[in-house]
Amino acid sequence: MPGPENFTFNAGLYEVADPGEAMRLILTPEGGASTEQRWEKETPYLVDLVAHHMTIDTNSVLLDYGCGVGRMAQALIQRFGCRVVGVDSSHAMRAFAASYVRSDRFFACAPAMLDDLVARGLHCDGALTVWVLQHCAQPSVDIARVKHALKPGGNFFVVNNRTRAVPVLERPYINDGLDIKAMLGGEFLPQHEGILAPEAVEDIVSRNSFWASFQRTA
Repeated sequence: MPGPENFTFNAGLYEVADPGEAMRLILTPEGGASTEQRWEKETPYLVDLVAHHMTIDTNSVLLDYGCGVGRMAQALIQRFGCRVVGVDSSHAMRAFAASYVRSDRFFACAPAMLDDLVARGLHCDGALTVWVLQHCAQPSVDIARVKHALKPGGNFFVVNNRTRAVPVLERPYINDGLDIKAMLGGEFLPQHEGILAPEAVEDIVSRNSFWASFQRTA
């Protein structure tokens, strides 16, 4: 079996042509549920989970890392009136996010722009990443980027596959064997973890994923 170094990361996978394609990529049909059904059922459930593990109000500034079209950002803004900085490596996803969220309390930027904003003093009260780190080519870089963007004491909420699914040109996805939960525990203080409720996310999704909350300590 060739190692990860023999594959080429497929960054172009996320440069989708339209919002519908973006939604299907963000939430694939699983367990008999369509993308639309998953979107409608999972989103409020995940917002509840996020809110249970961090304090969110109208003064909060949250980082939605790997925001896609802004599914979580829109729901969080509607529920709490918070401000959300969305970050995504895909130009197309960022463009669709602006029109999907449609709020003055949201903007989306590239990862490098986030680095610039943090260097100029931006620090977020909390952060979340949903179904993102499993796909990142260099998750250690992304985890460090989130850490730098968080205030000390800020909470980081993660939803992720148990195994990696890195998109490559040679085949749809590979598992490079990296342990995302362990990597997160090396940068943040673990707080809580669990499995997603099967009635909210479909049984197959629940069995193959986890949620966890962390805190930046320094």
